[in-house]
Amino acid sequence: MEFVTDLLERRIKLEDCPEEHLPPKKRKEIEQLVAPPQTPLEFGKGERLCTIGGEEAFHRHDLTFFNQTAIAIEVYDEIPDLMDVVKYLNDFSIFRIGENLTLDAIAIRSTSNNAELFTKTVKLVADTVQIPLILCSFNPDLICAAATKIKDHKPLLYAATKQNWKEVGKCAVENKLPVVCFSTNFNELVSIAQSLEAMGVKEIALDPGTVMGGGYSTMTLNKLMQLRYSSIRDGNSLTKYPTVGVPASIWAIDKPNSDDDVFSVQYKEALTAIMMLSIDVSLIIIHSGRIKEEVWIPLALMTYRQNIFTDPRIYPRVDPGFFKIGDPDRKSPIFMTSNYRMTKIPVEQDIKDAQIDSWLLVVNTEGLGIEAGVAGGQLNSDKIAEAIKEYNVFDVVDHRVLVIPGMAARLSGAIEDDANCYVVVGPNDSSGLQNFMEKEWNLEKFMNEFNKR
Repeated sequence: MEFVTDLLERRIKLEDCPEEHLPPKKRKEIEQLVAPPQTPLEFGKGERLCTIGGEEAFHRHDLTFFNQTAIAIEVYDEIPDLMDVVKYLNDFSIFRIGENLTLDAIAIRSTSNNAELFTKTVKLVADTVQIPLILCSFNPDLICAAATKIKDHKPLLYAATKQNWKEVGKCAVENKLPVVCFSTNFNELVSIAQSLEAMGVKEIALDPGTVMGGGYSTMTLNKLMQLRYSSIRDGNSLTKYPTVGVPASIWAIDKPNSDDDVFSVQYKEALTAIMMLSIDVSLIIIHSGRIKEEVWIPLALMTYRQNIFTDPRIYPRVDPGFFKIGDPDRKSPIFMTSNYRMTKIPVEQDIKDAQIDSWLLVVNTEGLGIEAGVAGGQLNSDKIAEAIKEYNVFDVVDHRVLVIPGMAARLSGAIEDDANCYVVVGPNDSSGLQNFMEKEWNLEKFMNEFNKR
């Protein structure tokens, strides 16, 4: 039962079950039984292995999304400082709400159309970084030559088209590599995928084309939605593959002539990427973000993605407790918050950013935020009093003053009675704590009020 549960939750794979415990025939039956309607695709290797697709729910709230949209940034083989760029993208990481947000892949595009240069570039990048690679060209000789050199890195081939699918398919089969099919014609796209599968290509993704502006944005999103609807909702085996969107293609349409034009195109590209993230496109390739000055684009996308791909079946929570922030003394303030992950971590970070030496009491609200916890009863005066007693909160200071969030203001009187303390109602948002400390924190005044009780 434990194995079956873990299998359904994608915590393990069927191959983790020893062969002696599961005959081949039964294994095949179970494979078909647990296979998601949208097949997964893996590329890259090791710790940075990237998995896309494999979804079972059309909407996140129907179940959950198992594999978040992969974000790739494109480079090309004629960039003068290419190695500096790929090292920057490989190491790109931003810590937010308890997670290190990173990029998932680098898409190397050939603008030279020179097989020797492209192959040399791809090999150099593959030997230098660990991030998965996507090889981009419609020239089958060029893409296959490069792919053969780094097949052990398992790059994703982009793309097989009506004109080159036989050559790209042969290369993929011989080197056991995944392939993206591209066509703006829906039926042609499905036909290419079926032809590749018949050849023996095991992992396939579909790109129906990305065209933005005018009335084309709706058309692009409709095609992507149609593919997902057909595979996940209808279980259509002809469209069972992950989807790919390329917001970077906007740069081929809107060619900027000034710095203002550049920002305008970047903004349109970012909006296109956000739309694709919103409908769970499996992989997106963007052009902007490969230099530090453009960090706002991948940061915005990864922040949005982090929110979307939080599992709706569980409340994201952290451990409750009593935490020291900075170097507090016996007159330092004590702040209170909930153990909802999206509350506790930002509160802690805001206190650190404001350089407030203090203590933080994290109350177990079963993973709910302040407002929802108060409304639902998961955050009440009894729980706060119990937490104060459990963690001996007031033993570390020479006062009995507790600062609670503004959204819990209605509990202040009950907390004072149950915990024998003086409650100060702080700001609704922890970003206001620095201003609160500068203008409202007055320990002597608060203790005088406490002693009058």
